[in-house]
Amino acid sequence: MWPSIKLWLGWVMNDLIPAARGRPGNQAVHLRYEAVGRTFYEMPIPWSAEAVIVEVLLRLAPPMRQKNDYALRIPGCPPILPDLLRKDDKDPKRYRLTFRLPAPEVSVRAELLWKMRLIADVPIPVLTADAFLSQLQIANPTVAVKLGDCTVAATTFVAAQCRGVAAMAVIKSPTTLAPLAELGLHVTFRSDRTAIEYDIPVTLTSSQLSFKEAMFAVSPPKLPRKSGNYSATWYAGTKQLASINFVAVTLAQFAKSLRVSGSRFAIADRTGQVRMMRHPPQTPGEAVRIGPCFVLNSYELGMAGWIDLRAVAQSTGSSQHPPLELTGLVLITDGPSLFAPGMLDDAMLHGITAFELRYRKQLLSVLSLNPVPMAAFNAEGGFKPPPDFSWSPTADEELAQKLSKLMRGEE
Repeated sequence: MWPSIKLWLGWVMNDLIPAARGRPGNQAVHLRYEAVGRTFYEMPIPWSAEAVIVEVLLRLAPPMRQKNDYALRIPGCPPILPDLLRKDDKDPKRYRLTFRLPAPEVSVRAELLWKMRLIADVPIPVLTADAFLSQLQIANPTVAVKLGDCTVAATTFVAAQCRGVAAMAVIKSPTTLAPLAELGLHVTFRSDRTAIEYDIPVTLTSSQLSFKEAMFAVSPPKLPRKSGNYSATWYAGTKQLASINFVAVTLAQFAKSLRVSGSRFAIADRTGQVRMMRHPPQTPGEAVRIGPCFVLNSYELGMAGWIDLRAVAQSTGSSQHPPLELTGLVLITDGPSLFAPGMLDDAMLHGITAFELRYRKQLLSVLSLNPVPMAAFNAEGGFKPPPDFSWSPTADEELAQKLSKLMRGEE
């Protein structure tokens, strides 16, 4: 008879005694969601999540440990039954009640029910598509061009030398990038000359989507072989995030933008040590090898291209030396680029007065081996004019420094 009495008491405790006497205690609610094959614990939950898991930690009396007595109710939806009710691993007096439900489209306040009686409110914050896109940002949008064996971030380049183009950027969000798996990320390349567009989808890995920022690069299917204006535009869904313009130019246009900003001599002594000097040493035997060095750049911002230059040695009329040329291929950008085509033995410099920097027939600069001559003044105020001298950027720089010192009263 005792077993039947125990069953009767359980029925009384479960169904006849008011719920207030058996209300669960010490409630704790945990939310997480699943997306792109991973589980995320941060809030809010994106509308695109594959599933939302609501886990409630309760201290339950024995009559309240029946899983089917519980439900989670969302306004406008039928009640959701729990997937699991189990003891907590850390506290055997507590139980974990787990619900699995699809992600709501907007933030809602769910109700946790026991035998259709309200025992707790469960707010479920949802990140909408508009809110996600409003916070999404593209940082450092860049076009990188492959020129020969080098890849340079450039917005202007020589079309005939282009071997590849890539649009690179860093995408950032205050939340994880997981919603991009549904919205889609793509880059559109466009030629203004032909009006042809290539829309290239961007595929981010699951690990990239689980972070708040990711870097990516995409390339168009065809290279910009013709000169003209091009653009790359980044999109998330239908929203434009960033756009950058870049220009392909001819080799002749690139050559016109060249500028020589400085020149030096590379001097190698007997120990093999190399140093840079404005003028070659005047002491015999001080230098074993000497070579010209020119610093060039393009005045076009973002320019990049290869160019074949020549350093032609100019000799005196009585010199028996044949013309000497030092050639080299150098990558020029809008920043300083050094052209150092080689060095000559000291004995080969006899009779050579200067090095001319040339591109084809175009003279770019002159680097004189002779020091800048000085005019000699006499007592009557007259002066003996200096001998003929080939002016160079080095002489111009030295003149500017001397004038600056005179203005400051240092000389």
